[in-house]
Amino acid sequence: MAKFKIQKSSSTVNWTGKKVLGIHTGSINIKDGFIEMADNLIKSGEIQIDMTSIVITDIEDKKSHDDFLAHLKNDDFFSVDKFKTATLTITGSNKIETNKFKIDGNLTIKDISHPISFISSIEIFTDTLHSLGEVVIDRTLYNIRYGSGKFIDNLGDKLIYDDFVLQFKLIGQA
Repeated sequence: MAKFKIQKSSSTVNWTGKKVLGIHTGSINIKDGFIEMADNLIKSGEIQIDMTSIVITDIEDKKSHDDFLAHLKNDDFFSVDKFKTATLTITGSNKIETNKFKIDGNLTIKDISHPISFISSIEIFTDTLHSLGEVVIDRTLYNIRYGSGKFIDNLGDKLIYDDFVLQFKLIGQA
């Protein structure tokens, strides 16, 4: 079994949230993590996300940017003061094709956990793991209901879609 420690400075996680009238984008930092592989499969792993590091990249106006960032960090969204870390616990994988895997695990946001699956490409170069992928998350499963059509009627152009997307590049070192 090979254990790869996630290299925080080389790894990236970018997020995209959509609403009726557009999108917002940003990034967030990895706090810590590892991936364990055996028999050319991911057997386990854990990726910790530092929720306090959330950044917005698409709003240039300082006041709008700061207001939206405060909104994301408050109880309407991620309650960052109470829940500083989100965690993906990897429970296994299935090989789909060469270097492409379906990853299974549990995602915990705001101390609420749900099973999740996503596709990731993974390549090993000597003692370095390189992984690219995308995770689609239904925020309402984690009690993030602000602007959701599932819970609030007649939102019109204020509707925020329930799914948000994390695109990641992970670099791990054995």
